[in-house]
Amino acid sequence: MAKRTFQFEGGTEPELRRFLREQATQLSLLRWVYVERDTTRVLDVNRDELVFPGVTFGHPHLELVLKEAGASFDPALLDWKLPPDWERREFYISAKYPWAHDRVD
Repeated sequence: MAKRTFQFEGGTEPELRRFLREQATQLSLLRWVYVERDTTRVLDVNRDELVFPGVTFGHPHLELVLKEAGASFDPALLDWKLPPDWERREFYISAKYPWAHDRVD
């Protein structure tokens, strides 16, 4: 099966949130968020990805991408810069809803 890539082309937070939620349903279980020098990528277990060009450390939408994807991160470190010898920073996605969470009162 060929790798699928979905690229975000909007600019506002509501557009970003809508894109991530709609496209995530097209993917398998989300696993990683890679924040690179010029883009952020959200990958599933099959390495299919959602791409957010221009969203990187210091960008106001980075926290939203990490939260919506369910990544584990410290918000205080989002102004952090990649050291010159690093290609990317990886965040593992671990925040998942338990089975039948919507049926519990």
